[in-house]
Amino acid sequence: MSLMELLPKERIAVAVEADDWESAVRAAGRLLVETGAAEERYIDGMIATTKELGPYIVIAPGVAIPHSRPEDGVLKPSLAFLKLTKPVEFGHQENDPVHLVIALGATDHDQHVEALGTIAKILMDEASYTALLSAQTVDDVTKVLYQT
Repeated sequence: MSLMELLPKERIAVAVEADDWESAVRAAGRLLVETGAAEERYIDGMIATTKELGPYIVIAPGVAIPHSRPEDGVLKPSLAFLKLTKPVEFGHQENDPVHLVIALGATDHDQHVEALGTIAKILMDEASYTALLSAQTVDDVTKVLYQT
């Protein structure tokens, strides 16, 4: 699946307010649920997984990729992208605070790895990462993400 298929415009939001990491994950999960990609319980699954395993989901400076197991309510392979108005702390020693939250819903392990690889490639490109951090609109985000 292409990134455009995994992450349609309807699952991208900018200028999202979040008081803490949990509300940021809930907001990203809400995009998955509202677009039919995951069940409501998947949001709780992402939060429980983060509480259980810690802030390992903060994979790079300023970037968190919350996810849970497919059986926690993923309906189809999907991503949701949030840019927070103010960064939040997830408790990661080196990569906090988080500005970008990318929720991942995978129906199997291979999709999980493929989707993360695509996102990682974009985030490792300094110009793309900077453009995502400064994005003001959904179109600004899609210009960066859909170019690959």
